[in-house]
Amino acid sequence: MGKKTKENRYFRRYLEKFSAKVTNGKETYRGEILDYSLDGIGIALRDPIHVVKGDVLGVDNEDLSVHGSWEVEWSSRTPEGMKLGLHRLTPLSGFLRHFRLADILIGLQRSLRNGTLRIISGPVEKDIFIKKGDIVFARSNQKHERLGDVLLKEGRITQSAYDLTSKLIPKTGKKQGTLLIEINAMAPTDLSWAVQHQVEEIILNLFALSDGTFEFLEDVLPNEEVIHLRLPSGHLIYHGLKRPGSEEQLKDYIDLPAGTVIGFSKNPLNLFQDISFDDEDKKILSLIDGIRSIQEIAALSELDEAKLRKSLSALMNTAIIEAVTEESKNGAVAFDHIMREPEAPAGLLERIDEIYRSLSSSDYYTLLGVDDKATGSDLRTAFYRVAKEFHPDRHFYLDEDVKGKLHVISSSILKAYSTLSSPEKREEYDRALSGTGSGVSRAEHAGKKFDEGYLHYRKKGFAEAATCFETAICLNSSEARYYFFYGLALMELDKFKDAEKAVSKACKMVPNNDDCHAVLGQIYLRLGYPMRARVSFAKALELNDENKRAQEGMLSLA
Repeated sequence: MGKKTKENRYFRRYLEKFSAKVTNGKETYRGEILDYSLDGIGIALRDPIHVVKGDVLGVDNEDLSVHGSWEVEWSSRTPEGMKLGLHRLTPLSGFLRHFRLADILIGLQRSLRNGTLRIISGPVEKDIFIKKGDIVFARSNQKHERLGDVLLKEGRITQSAYDLTSKLIPKTGKKQGTLLIEINAMAPTDLSWAVQHQVEEIILNLFALSDGTFEFLEDVLPNEEVIHLRLPSGHLIYHGLKRPGSEEQLKDYIDLPAGTVIGFSKNPLNLFQDISFDDEDKKILSLIDGIRSIQEIAALSELDEAKLRKSLSALMNTAIIEAVTEESKNGAVAFDHIMREPEAPAGLLERIDEIYRSLSSSDYYTLLGVDDKATGSDLRTAFYRVAKEFHPDRHFYLDEDVKGKLHVISSSILKAYSTLSSPEKREEYDRALSGTGSGVSRAEHAGKKFDEGYLHYRKKGFAEAATCFETAICLNSSEARYYFFYGLALMELDKFKDAEKAVSKACKMVPNNDDCHAVLGQIYLRLGYPMRARVSFAKALELNDENKRAQEGMLSLA
């Protein structure tokens, strides 16, 4: 029996109508399925029935292969009868013609499922093994997808090595990869790469299937020893859809009207997936701005329109981009937010742990790294910065516990932005923030964070110190010392551009502080700006002719 999840969070909802029978005990009602996802359906009944959340109903529909027990999530009476939201209690299953393979894989990943996705299409049978949402292995009954056949096709092994190991498999009971190593046809260090490549081929070839059935067997994983890989779903989906033969999977998007405006998704879980893009992909992405149409993008890209539409359709299937509606025009995401790779944060695991521990005590402003005067533009920039930094797909290589923390952090970031970007919700949140809690003001909380950061700084824990100082600034942006020490910590982390911004802010707030100007001079030296450094050192010495930092800085410029 599947674990209960909210389908609108994980699994894509399809808007299509089908007739269905609904049973409640001995009574049978005629209904109409209005929309469906992999683990839920919305259904309308002509005759109202008495149900409450948690009740179990029987639903039958042949078209979607909907059968068995469904749990009531919500119900509402309408002039036409009644509407119900039902959650699937039976194993996730269905027909590929009704569910996109991309949506199935993304939903399983987002809901952190464990189990086996079994796909059957005519003679083709494949199993994809999923652990905590990650694809870790796959196997196929297709001869051309066996390890030896894949390696032979790519010229990695000789025909004689292939023939010999194929004969030895039934005699020894060993796997072909093991035998290839034993006869020195392949180095042991190449086995992991070979298996990963084989698994990728098994999955990529699935996108050429036009029909078939699937079933997700919850918590069913292979008993035999297999190499556990970690394969990013987004990368496999995108490149599988760009292969020849995937047109059926793209049919909902590939024929969109030429005037359709295309923009980036506003959901960071969609945006920052671990997908490798080539130069052509990046060119297409750079032209997407939420204003240009498919026709305009095609003209500017100078690419063949059929090829362009296939790339756009693949991006839509991964949910990175979407057709822009009147309701979604505001708040367009900039290309720089998508493609610009931030510096890998020093002490990533420590930072994840610290933020995860502090979620219950941090307010939304602190979580996004802004102060309470942040504008809509400030919020949007901060949102995409932190959402990208802590996106689970960008760190898919980390262990399961850390990935679980990243999913919680990502959900909290999305909730924070959703609240603060709505004027009404923000006003209500601000009232609650000022009137509840432990009685500790934002300024007091900031002071405690600064003290915590200072202890880290003294112990040379510069990454932890920088995080604490940054939080203190978010809570109270009126203290120059917070910016000053934040700059010092960033200097130790070799982040000189960010350090310059922080210490410059401190200098403006306390223009007569000689230490601020001396440190700013040191930063300019590290950035390669000797003239700016000289001006800063001179200002520090004007304020205090005994400032050692400034004296040493001037000597270095002599």
